[in-house]
Amino acid sequence: MHTQKFGYLEFRYGNNPKRRTVNVGDNIQSIAVRRLLNRLKIQDTSIVGIDRDSLRDYDGEPVKLIMNGCFHDDCFPLPPQIEPVFFGFNAETETVITRNKALFQKHQPIGCRDNATKRLFDKHRISAFVTGCATLTLAKREDPAVGGKPVIAFGAGSGVLQQNLLENIPKPILEHARLVYQREPVPDVPLSDGAIQKMDALAQSYLDVYKNEASLVVTPLLHVASPCLAMGIPVVLARRDRDDRFSAIDRLIPVYTPSEFSSIDWKAVSQEVETLKGAMIGVAGQLLQGARPAAGDLAVLAGAYDAAPVLQPPRQPSKLRRRIRRLFGKR
Repeated sequence: MHTQKFGYLEFRYGNNPKRRTVNVGDNIQSIAVRRLLNRLKIQDTSIVGIDRDSLRDYDGEPVKLIMNGCFHDDCFPLPPQIEPVFFGFNAETETVITRNKALFQKHQPIGCRDNATKRLFDKHRISAFVTGCATLTLAKREDPAVGGKPVIAFGAGSGVLQQNLLENIPKPILEHARLVYQREPVPDVPLSDGAIQKMDALAQSYLDVYKNEASLVVTPLLHVASPCLAMGIPVVLARRDRDDRFSAIDRLIPVYTPSEFSSIDWKAVSQEVETLKGAMIGVAGQLLQGARPAAGDLAVLAGAYDAAPVLQPPRQPSKLRRRIRRLFGKR
């Protein structure tokens, strides 16, 4: 008799042969889900890694797979050996939902990583709720870092550090900060088993830096801000725009964009998320058992994620106001 297997996602990027660097934050997600499964009393011998970018080609033994993170069209359809557990799910495009409606209807309610994904499910009349990112289930550090220093963690693309953010960071923070670049060059994709192990080790080393050294983390990256929030580290989340992927964490801490950089609270304090984390872990366990999420846990999630963003984006001027500004030379 085969032991039930539980899966977490690996990220090998075989869908993008031109890729030359990878996002260490993806490996942080893998680590977080493995620890979540351990926390739910699942032993390592029953846990297997499955590549997100070749999901449709999986031909291994049956597995209950936590479907967290961002999914693209080429991840589907899922083979029959995979029983999906939708927790922290993000749809890269609306077609991910429209092309796989029967799958989502079968497994509803769908646990979404963010409000933007939930709105897409709502649009297509599929029951959904927001869990937040799986990295928010990481354990809280026991004590603040002794003699800690600020850490500035950044990446590429939308995760770059904005020049005007650097201009607004107080000099004492800049002078003492440690820099972490959460991208890593790779020679080939898809990543080999050895490359995955190397990336996981690098991701763990960054988590150790945040946990053991950081008095404050400044970042534009979701998979820095969310795990640090979970570990009880003060976070300043500042980036170039309000990406839909941040439409859950922005209910927990401010997401600053350039127009607010001059008003950032640099004395940020750690946030209390243990009650929320407990509800997330409870829901994950219930979904893995094939049960509907408990009403009490859903109420905790809704209380956090149904709220308005901590920092409201500036309202766009109406067409009439824009016309008046143009007429009178105000830009």
